[in-house]
Amino acid sequence: MTPKGQYADGHEQEDVVFYRENVFLPQWHLIQERMATWDEKLVESVPSGSGRRVITWFHDKSIFYAHDRCKKGWYHKDATAKPYAKGEGSSLMVADFVSADFGWLRSPDGKRSARRLFKPGKNCDGYFTNQDIQEQAQDAMDIVLELYVEFGHIFVYDNATTHLKRAEDTLSARRMPKNIPKEGTNWGIEVTKHDPMTGKPICKPDSSSEKIKICMKDGQLPSGEPQSFYFYEGHPRAGVFKGMALILD
Repeated sequence: MTPKGQYADGHEQEDVVFYRENVFLPQWHLIQERMATWDEKLVESVPSGSGRRVITWFHDKSIFYAHDRCKKGWYHKDATAKPYAKGEGSSLMVADFVSADFGWLRSPDGKRSARRLFKPGKNCDGYFTNQDIQEQAQDAMDIVLELYVEFGHIFVYDNATTHLKRAEDTLSARRMPKNIPKEGTNWGIEVTKHDPMTGKPICKPDSSSEKIKICMKDGQLPSGEPQSFYFYEGHPRAGVFKGMALILD
């Protein structure tokens, strides 16, 4: 196997351990009382307490490569070498939900599913984005809320950055400029432009993503009223970012 260097998963980092011990495991313990269990002979025990039985659906993705295989065989010592395609070849990503209770997330008749088949790459389907994750989750929730209404449902995702992405216009002081932009300019959050028909990112001739700027969403004053970060309508510079120093005042 080709060496790929050292891999550090970070499972024992201080913040990871704290979250696991003080947030995740206590929460898991609470819902475990409402989940079915199985013994070594796969005999199911259904929870008998109050409340609906909870079904836990785990989400994950796998990528399969056309040349991802190991060939072994016997060849004559005088046989000529046969050339093979370089690289791992075309790939196919599969994203789905699975539970111990029902297996893959499907409708009882097998006709509805939240599974996604995706060909990653700039010349194929692009890349599986946070928007794709949200749409897949919506499909999954539609299925369980319509067809498995007698159960409670929990969806579990791993800690991938695609799953943790905040809304693009989320408040972030790290992005704000200190001063009001110069005349003729404005500040906004730079985001990837998407095709309104397909929802896919728009790429430039050099394969980089085309960008547009959007306004940061409103904040909230102590009184509960919204606080806009841009000059109000009717102001000489309406729609222009106010500047962090002005906002903090």
